[in-house]
Amino acid sequence: MKKLGSGAFGEIFKVEKKKTGDFYAAKIEKATKYQKHVMLFWESKLIHKLRGKTCVPSLYYIGTDSSVASNHFHVMVMDLLGPSIEDLFQTCKR
Repeated sequence: MKKLGSGAFGEIFKVEKKKTGDFYAAKIEKATKYQKHVMLFWESKLIHKLRGKTCVPSLYYIGTDSSVASNHFHVMVMDLLGPSIEDLFQTCKR
C-alpha cells in the first residue's frame, strides 16, 4: 500500500487487488463513535449521482473495516485515475 496523499477528512492509498494485479485508490477515514456524518458515504453518494460522466471513478467498495479491534475505518475503493481535484486546482493557481 502506497500513500498517495490526504484530503480534508482522510488519506488516499494506492492498493493492489492480489488476484488480478489491478491497482485502485482506497480512501480511508478514521471512524469515531462521536462522528455524526461519515464523509466517505456522502462522497460515495455524489460519485454515484455523477456516474457515467468523464473522469468520475467507478466505486468497488464502500464500508467499514473493523479488522483491528481498537481501530475502525471507513473505506472507499475506487478507480485510480490520476491527480486529485485539489492537485489540479493547485496547478491552475500557479
